[in-house]
Amino acid sequence: MNNQETIYYCNPVFRPPSEGNSLLIQLTEGCTYRCDFCMSNLRKNFKIRSVDEVKRDLDIGARSRYSSSVRKLFFLDGNAMVTPVEKLLELTIYAMKNFPNLERVGVYAHAKDILKKSDNDLKALSDAGLKIAYVGFESGSDELLKMVHKNATKMDFINASKKLMKANITLSATFINGLGGAYNESVSKTHAIESADLVNQIFPDDERIWYIAFLSLMIPSGTKMYERKTKGDFTEMSSNEILNELKLFIESINFPNKSANCIFRSNHASNYLPLRGVLERDKSKLLNLIEYGLKNKDILKAEHYRAL
Repeated sequence: MNNQETIYYCNPVFRPPSEGNSLLIQLTEGCTYRCDFCMSNLRKNFKIRSVDEVKRDLDIGARSRYSSSVRKLFFLDGNAMVTPVEKLLELTIYAMKNFPNLERVGVYAHAKDILKKSDNDLKALSDAGLKIAYVGFESGSDELLKMVHKNATKMDFINASKKLMKANITLSATFINGLGGAYNESVSKTHAIESADLVNQIFPDDERIWYIAFLSLMIPSGTKMYERKTKGDFTEMSSNEILNELKLFIESINFPNKSANCIFRSNHASNYLPLRGVLERDKSKLLNLIEYGLKNKDILKAEHYRAL
């Protein structure tokens, strides 16, 4: 590959931690939404790149000596599911044809973008190779979602999740601990209980694998939440408050059976205590680990090691 053949990226790029070994291809830049806590569009004007531009990058990747090792591909950026279905379908098919061992394509997706696509659209994308969508739930509390300008409701997340599952697209959803801030015990309690109820309601009637993860709130400079923090209108939760919030969430999970394959993770770089298990099969184990963390603060991640 000569020096002129360089895959285009609009930095900084945003991808899920689990896509760290994937080929990253810039389909969109930034995000069409502006949530108070997020920095994905602070330095970017949103755009959907042309099919020709994206195919050029896919061609460069396919000519690389590493092309045969590409098993996962992720279309950047913040909510690539907003791309019109015809374009997204064409590019997914093109990617699957050009990489001999490619197993799946993934995207970030906002609930509204999923809901705007028909069941047939989503099934076509799934059949073509788009097999996982990462959805930021953030919370199941409509009050909190409105407060941080998420532009979605709990019911939007429930309906979007069911549409993905119907199309056989794997759901990977994230929540944010500490989103309501300190000194708001009632908000924190509602956040935990309503988030668990959201997860309970999207429980599928089969044994498919799906993912639920928690991040812990971090506030990047330039966000609306950072402005609130610097004005003294928002105070971040302590590690104990965050762990108690997470504990209540896990306590409130109530699946119809324990044969579910809901993979749970709370081991992002922002988290104080790394946790992993299967909900609700590992409920007792996870709660015991949280209790241990609450009683032994020395095992928690120091603030200066936390990162987005």
